[in-house]
Amino acid sequence: MKLPFAFLMVWALCFPCAKVQSQQPSSPLASSFLEYQELKKATPYRFQWESLGPVLNSARVEAVQIDESKPGTMYAAFGSGNLWKTVDNGLKWKAIFEDQPVLGIGDIALAPSNPDIIYLGSGESLRKSRNFTMPGNGIYKSNDGGETWKHCGLDDSWHIGEIAVHPTDPNIAVVAVMGHFWSTNENRGIYRTLDGGETWEHVLYVDEKTGANDVVISHSDPNVMYASMWENNPGVSGGNSAVYVSADGGASWKKSVNGFPQGPGIGRIGLAVSYSNPLKAYALVDNREKEASAEVYRTLDGGKHWKRTHDDDLLINSVLWYFSDIYVNPKNDEDIYGLGVRMAHSANGGTDFELVGGDVYHLFPSDADGLHLDHCELWINPLNPDHMAVGNDGGLYVTYDKGGSWLHHNNIPAGEFYDIALDTQDPYLIYGGTQDDASVYGPAVAWNPNYADDWKYLWVDAWSGGDGCVSQVDPDDPNTVYFSSQNGAVRRKDMESGRSKSVKPKLPANHNGTLHYNFVAPYRLSHFDGKTMYHAGNYIFKSTNRGDDWTLISKDLSISSDPDKKSVAAGAFAESPIRPGHLYMGTDKGAFWITMDDGATWTERSKGLPNAYIRSIVPSKYDESRIYMTLTGLNYDDLSNHIYVSGDNGKNWKKMQGNLPNEPANVIYEDPIYENVLYAGMYRGVYVSVDRGGTWALLGDSLPAVAVADMEIEKRSKDLIVATHGRGIYKINIGPLHEVMASGFPLNENTLFTIPTIKRPYVNDTHRDMDYNTAYKVPITFWSTKEQDATLKVFDAKDALLWSTQIDAKEGINQYRWDLVVERETSDAPYFIHYDKFIEKGSYTLVLEIQNDTLEGQMNIEERTKR
Repeated sequence: MKLPFAFLMVWALCFPCAKVQSQQPSSPLASSFLEYQELKKATPYRFQWESLGPVLNSARVEAVQIDESKPGTMYAAFGSGNLWKTVDNGLKWKAIFEDQPVLGIGDIALAPSNPDIIYLGSGESLRKSRNFTMPGNGIYKSNDGGETWKHCGLDDSWHIGEIAVHPTDPNIAVVAVMGHFWSTNENRGIYRTLDGGETWEHVLYVDEKTGANDVVISHSDPNVMYASMWENNPGVSGGNSAVYVSADGGASWKKSVNGFPQGPGIGRIGLAVSYSNPLKAYALVDNREKEASAEVYRTLDGGKHWKRTHDDDLLINSVLWYFSDIYVNPKNDEDIYGLGVRMAHSANGGTDFELVGGDVYHLFPSDADGLHLDHCELWINPLNPDHMAVGNDGGLYVTYDKGGSWLHHNNIPAGEFYDIALDTQDPYLIYGGTQDDASVYGPAVAWNPNYADDWKYLWVDAWSGGDGCVSQVDPDDPNTVYFSSQNGAVRRKDMESGRSKSVKPKLPANHNGTLHYNFVAPYRLSHFDGKTMYHAGNYIFKSTNRGDDWTLISKDLSISSDPDKKSVAAGAFAESPIRPGHLYMGTDKGAFWITMDDGATWTERSKGLPNAYIRSIVPSKYDESRIYMTLTGLNYDDLSNHIYVSGDNGKNWKKMQGNLPNEPANVIYEDPIYENVLYAGMYRGVYVSVDRGGTWALLGDSLPAVAVADMEIEKRSKDLIVATHGRGIYKINIGPLHEVMASGFPLNENTLFTIPTIKRPYVNDTHRDMDYNTAYKVPITFWSTKEQDATLKVFDAKDALLWSTQIDAKEGINQYRWDLVVERETSDAPYFIHYDKFIEKGSYTLVLEIQNDTLEGQMNIEERTKR
């Protein structure tokens, strides 16, 4: 039957193929980013955050690209830690994707015909439910090497697996959209643009559960493209996972199944096409239909037929859901590389494979040996295939001899931290666990990119990484430190001997239950006895002898009275700081439990809480009935703010968002001195409230927009230490905020705050030159009653002016970080070294001239006696 022309026209208008980005719903990240920007602009707390690094253990690189025409120009995209660029072969790096609505990056692609054109696919491609898998809001594009960016639509994509750009026309690109990870959506599959991202066509779609994982364009015939689809959401069934081939530049696609594995166990599929033969392509398949899941298939006829290339099992992978990528040498299409937990190389088209290792040299010293595991992307230089770069969970590695040796660029502060802890030494040390880069510890001093940091591994596994989760330090004995890896594997370490032992609890032998843990499982040392510790899975355990023996003190708390809150295990655990035996546990689905008798009886008090992951529980130190809590829905595609407070031990809960952005909240912290002061670690930065959650303000305007995972306050120094998941560790000193609170917020007069004691840089022996690795800036902080000009001056004991600077002060707290240099000198003398003259040891007067006020403070400079 022929349909009327008018009907066909209506059908075409209702189901258009092109210009789709305007039809996709906007990501919640776009609106919450606008709220963040407004609060950043309006904050009265302009503290200047210090980056503490660390960099020795690096972080997970999701994508890597190098400009083949200028090989010193490299790009490394960290999963949740920004896109970094170097133009000097990796000596110095700059984050170039700042101040954007999204944190997660799935892929980047340089246009082969013009490498200054960069396409960026936002939203991580690693599908992991650990509360920090960052979604995105589509495609971004730069025409100037990352100096400026334009959002190019595909707002509802959330997670992007791959971008392929036409070899000669930079306006043509295809994108593999994975879609929402934890819920269904229709805006997934393969998209194509012919006009540089102005409009998009949805050219390949299977269903709302099947996303696109990979897409490649033939270099010798760009009309030929290969794409892989992955059915993974919700759940992992794989029935629709398959390869598709296009012979018309991506306009239409045909499923390619002849000889290719099919079934519910088919997972991620990576693709590569020969540079010289468009009909020759490879696929690396996560085939869970077989015990050894990694398989390589090859087609020689453009996807009409596929054949497995190898007889022996390819043992590179046990988690192909993570990566599953394959690459072909641009000058030899029999030379291929498969990425998984390990990297495998074949010189004969996949018949035989060998694992890629090689010698690893770190840019800065590191105890990590060997090439890190868990490989995300490989770049091969088309002009010199011996030159390669790989991004993996350990960072960026570059080789010039085809994997014989690698340079590890561990000089980028992009650590993905889960948790931090402080010890009680003076000066204190910071301990923290990271995503697959182990646990580290180090001093709270500013990171200097010109020098190796002073951080060390608390532990590192035999493969140069391992997930570091929770750290704890014995408050009475800083030589005793606890650390954990995934799923509750906690160990106690004697720092002097360097040896540790497992103290992970087990259910009693006669118990018929099953013990489960979340990936980052909480355990805590007691506030009242450093030898007492608690460990939380779906059951709660208590030890009174530092984990040598455990007692089960709960039933299975994953079973809620609300079926929708059925959980895996604990997401957070806390002990009251003022009442022994008052314990609190929250699960990954919003079930909250309390005991007031040290675990003898547990009561569920979940009514009014969302079905989200409880990440942070803070029983108040001022009121034993008050509890603060943060929950995140990131694991469930819920990007809302969930901060709650209870004034009656959880019987009733009240949402405490106030004017905070509607974005995920990760951690809440109570000030150790002022009851009404709270701190919140959010999806983008740290906020402070001085009215117990009624209103909030961004704390400092210099912290990058990054997810804050944990925070601690060192009570003697009043340092606020913040662990981020993507940009390492930062600190500020909240002493000035406490001065404001003591006088009454807000202040009604200009005020110069107390200046901390300062140590000038260490002076080296023999030539008396300065050790710049010990040159730290001092924060000078003052309150301005309005926006106005201000001048800072330093005078010596004879009232001689040594230094001054002009500041455009804003209303509220202002901070300037001074490098202590009072004079700079230049010289062409061949052996001249004293270019900077630092302020000498002694007492000085700091003067703040602001409006009609002249305010004075004392500045004491001490000599640094140790490096």
